[in-house]
Amino acid sequence: SYNPINIAAYLTDKNLPLFNRSISGAYHPGSTFKLIVGAGALADAAISADTTFKDTGMLSVNGFDYSSWYFTQYGKAEGEQTFAKALSRSTDTFFYQVGAQEGIDRLVYWADKFGVGRKSGVDLPNETAGILPSPAWKQETLGERWYLGNTYHFSIGQGDLLVTPLEVNLWTSAFANGGYFCKPYISLKTGKISCTKIDIPDGVISEVKKGMQMACESGGTAYPFFDFEPKVACKTGTAQHGGEQTLPHAWITLFAPAYDPQIVVTVLAEESGEGSTKAAPIAKDILTEWFSK
Repeated sequence: SYNPINIAAYLTDKNLPLFNRSISGAYHPGSTFKLIVGAGALADAAISADTTFKDTGMLSVNGFDYSSWYFTQYGKAEGEQTFAKALSRSTDTFFYQVGAQEGIDRLVYWADKFGVGRKSGVDLPNETAGILPSPAWKQETLGERWYLGNTYHFSIGQGDLLVTPLEVNLWTSAFANGGYFCKPYISLKTGKISCTKIDIPDGVISEVKKGMQMACESGGTAYPFFDFEPKVACKTGTAQHGGEQTLPHAWITLFAPAYDPQIVVTVLAEESGEGSTKAAPIAKDILTEWFSK
């Protein structure tokens, strides 16, 4: 426990209680990033809502294996899947193939449009920008070329990609509000809201929202919301980082009600486990409180 006098305890605590993770922490977004990957690929017609890929649990390219979380944990595959189903199940192998068809340059283009890798301008101090990697960034920063495997990792929110929780919340808000990227603010004196329309078809946004709602329904990944009312549109994420002994970061980002949004919630639970089991229950408590009012 802390008291106002024991400032040293705050400053030396390894959990960094004074660190504003929402705007200053940079993390792999994991599968929450699949919202942008899917939206960009749909907008560019690299895939359609009816495109199917067969999940066999793993892709092997040039001697490297890229597996799906479902195969890694349970040794099972999902079979043929459309975009909405793959989003609801967070099928990694589907998004590996989507990313490869879309191509890294267009993936980076759409990530930039949704605010990835830059400060939002929120009226709080010490905001940091995440990292939006690209072939040029990798060559300049690491002195290495970009490989297909880098695109695979990028397409599921891993690799060198880093974001703040606010960045995730803002791109989720863009799907909730019909495609507008808005500058966030805390102060009521800030004045006029500043928003930029993302040039993305309404049908694409609807398809992403469809997959997000399925993720919060029976058969999706966010099981704490299966029976929740009103209906929720969400995306879970489990972001690997560090070594094999390090627990992943747990994410969920959502809006509710699904088709008449009032609130956008993004939860990050550092080094805690899966998004469905660690972050989703926290988000459910927040929504329960919100709608009880």
